[in-house]
Amino acid sequence: MCIRIRFTSAPPSTYRHYDGATNTITLPAHLSEACRLWALRLVLERMAVRQPTSGAVCHCGAVIRLLPRVPVQRTSKEQVMRRGA
Repeated sequence: MCIRIRFTSAPPSTYRHYDGATNTITLPAHLSEACRLWALRLVLERMAVRQPTSGAVCHCGAVIRLLPRVPVQRTSKEQVMRRGA
């Protein structure tokens, strides 16, 4: 993926949604996960990047994931399993 995603709490009138010099899309930080995806798809469509019916795709064709990959901790009655630790 060649597009970077940045989140900001600044008002939308103070920044550019897409910066071609750094290839960065800036989204408001206060949006929910579903609204972030919707806003990302909107910016990409304005850049003439066709989007699939679900998810978001970079102009290079790679899938864009908005959620960071964080290790998940699962607990059960018998044991605690940690992945990625």
